[in-house]
Amino acid sequence: MTRIHRQAFLLLATLIALVAPAMARAATSGMTADLLTRMDRLNDASVSPDGRYIAYVVRTISPDLSRVSTHILIADQDRPGAPHVEIAGAPARQDMPAWSGDGRTLYFRGPDARGVLQLWRMPVGGTAAQLSKAPIDVGSFQIAPDERFAVASFRVYPDCPTLDCTAERVGKPQVATLYKTMTVRFYDSYGDGRYNGLFKVGFEGAAAVPLMPGFEADAPSRPSGSSSAFTISPDSKRLIFAARRSGVSPNISTTHRLFEVALDPIAPPREMLPELEGSLLNPGFSPDGRRLAFTQANEPGSDGDRKSVRVLDLATGAVRELGAALDRWPNEIVWSADGRAIYARNDDDGGEELYRYPLSGKVERLPAGGVSGIGVSTRGLMLIRSSFAAPPQVFVARADGSALRQVTHVAEAQLAGVRMAPTRSMTFKGWNDDPVQAFVTEPLDREPGKRYPVIFLIHGGPHGVYPDEWSYGRNPQIWAARGYATVMVNFHGSTGFGQKFAHDVLLHRGDRVLEDLQKGWAAALADYPFLDGKRGCAMGSSFGGYMVYWIAGVWNEPWRCLVAHAGTLDSRVYTSDIQWHVDRQMGGTPWENPQGVEEFNAMAHVAQWKTPLLITHGGRDYRVPFDQGLAAFAVAQRLGVPSEMLVMPAESHSVSGAAASIRWYETVDAWLDRWTAP
Repeated sequence: MTRIHRQAFLLLATLIALVAPAMARAATSGMTADLLTRMDRLNDASVSPDGRYIAYVVRTISPDLSRVSTHILIADQDRPGAPHVEIAGAPARQDMPAWSGDGRTLYFRGPDARGVLQLWRMPVGGTAAQLSKAPIDVGSFQIAPDERFAVASFRVYPDCPTLDCTAERVGKPQVATLYKTMTVRFYDSYGDGRYNGLFKVGFEGAAAVPLMPGFEADAPSRPSGSSSAFTISPDSKRLIFAARRSGVSPNISTTHRLFEVALDPIAPPREMLPELEGSLLNPGFSPDGRRLAFTQANEPGSDGDRKSVRVLDLATGAVRELGAALDRWPNEIVWSADGRAIYARNDDDGGEELYRYPLSGKVERLPAGGVSGIGVSTRGLMLIRSSFAAPPQVFVARADGSALRQVTHVAEAQLAGVRMAPTRSMTFKGWNDDPVQAFVTEPLDREPGKRYPVIFLIHGGPHGVYPDEWSYGRNPQIWAARGYATVMVNFHGSTGFGQKFAHDVLLHRGDRVLEDLQKGWAAALADYPFLDGKRGCAMGSSFGGYMVYWIAGVWNEPWRCLVAHAGTLDSRVYTSDIQWHVDRQMGGTPWENPQGVEEFNAMAHVAQWKTPLLITHGGRDYRVPFDQGLAAFAVAQRLGVPSEMLVMPAESHSVSGAAASIRWYETVDAWLDRWTAP
């Protein structure tokens, strides 16, 4: 091909690539990767204590995908038909809305003129004003009930007495780092000696005061901790936060403890409840300040351990469990407005359900599903809800979860005319004849009698779950619009099906999970005749990526193709940033239990690889380091297996960048089309 012909070919290919998505969208009126990436998103919401106002955060993105912005809108529940208003005088970006106790003032976070994230305040109906003047970014925060100060997190050097000290040290170039603990790198960055530390931030221009001086642990934890990691007492005199003990690396322990700090005058942190085992999280003072609610992971060392709701009587020191008979556990807890109960959202049989834990009486599941956020007021509940077919929106309900009413309509105009495919739930007998739940998403506009190619999605964890909720990651609606069905099995190890079900995967990641997947695949094909079992492609991320490598060696017959994202190929490699997880899953370290590590090592079966394999991996992935994906690609290439590798240098364990996300879908879709065509 001549240079001129090559240029013409590339131009034609580019035009086709630009026109094809628009043509496909016009033809199917279904979801696309481009629309999923560009559509506005509800990021967060907060309800005022009296329930009148709801402040919610909307994420938008620039047309060239280079700039992501967030802004806050306020909905007045006394005027349900009125337009939602923006914050007057606010900075270009706003997030983390929080209301004052009387509901008359909104606090939030936004950048100052230098671009440094600060605390801001706006009276209802007034204009926003900057509160803090920190030299480094404000992280998560809570406003003290007396509104004289805030408690906020900053990423600081523990030995620095001031924020200026950290700012000055960060500004100096560092050519090398000497590590004395295992915290060399975590999630997507190398350790530099800084931790998330809590500070008392006054509103009269006084310097922020450290509340955890010398404390070598993150509060909130990284990478996704929030202000739910700490709580201020109603009299504004005490702070309680959850963190690992100082000096304990997140690489080797997930165990968090509760610490108390006196705020007036300030005293060093003191560990609370040292006699309790496991991990203590999500502290929250009751409205009257007499009790502290928190969650306890009863066994340390695994993200599949059961969590319970606990209440501490601060006067007597007595701790009791609420809902001890319930074999489900909470992801979030919040006190009711009257202090007589605790609301929680629990993983439950393939959904995230709303539960009420009364201080006296039985736990009850309320009539609201797909819940990913809870707020309470004297009027009732504010909920963030979604489903496979609908992105997250804010709803309000009565205190018993009834009378649901939608408040927000984020991205409604962008989704006008976009139709969603139905998703069905099914149950089959898996390992040990246990009931196992799965979801099947149909192709959009499925024709009777026609059979369709199938994507067999495998979730991460293994203590994860496919819930009936919207996803901005692997969204089955995108493939449904392209004519694919999707099967998602919540195999043993998944959360929301009881403690035994979650723990049955320990030491059995390769056999019991595989049996569930094999039986789920057969059951789905039997129950849904439109699934073409001869045109299936197995796809998984994280643990699901490991399972794809495992399947490539031990169950490769039914598949036309495979897609592995961020999966572990060689279990002997000891470089993940969460060694505690690896140790628990495999029964010990490689030197303590070499047989357990090797038993389900995907590397041991690569000689049987033959199915076309696409590998995708982020260059800043330290959870499953990039070399695992590179090794898998090298093996496939050396074996002559049709294979490709998509490298995303700026991405971590998940694909969060907008352009990278679209590129990921484009690459995967081309791979699917190539191998699953009739």
